[in-house]
Amino acid sequence: MKRFLAAVCAALLTTAVASAQSYPGDPGLGVERGIEQVNNSGQVGTVTLFNRGAATSVVVDLKGTPEGRVQSVRVYRGPSCEDLGTSGPAYFLNDMKNGRSVSVVKAPESKLLSGNYNVVVFSSNAAGARATACGHLYQ
Repeated sequence: MKRFLAAVCAALLTTAVASAQSYPGDPGLGVERGIEQVNNSGQVGTVTLFNRGAATSVVVDLKGTPEGRVQSVRVYRGPSCEDLGTSGPAYFLNDMKNGRSVSVVKAPESKLLSGNYNVVVFSSNAAGARATACGHLYQ
């Protein structure tokens, strides 16, 4: 019985690693960038991009988020978090719940890492919500 369980565990671990590396040319590690607090929110963390060819998986993880609160996450075009431009969001990401947002953007990773985009987290998904965190995407 112990050998059977060991074999099943080994098979599951091998499958998990293989599925994380399912896209050709993507080692499954992703490209990680930092996210800093805005407006003294205390919310900091990371955004990780995973190459999916013409699309990109975007995972945002923050610490210091209020438990149970839903927060909006957007990608804005601009040279930095201080200069997001005047246009609206370039891409809407899935709302953050308990400090995590996982989305797929219909843009290649290279475009998002061109130095012209920023991930911005807002205090809620209501109109007029304030920015609480921002991370500049760059190569």
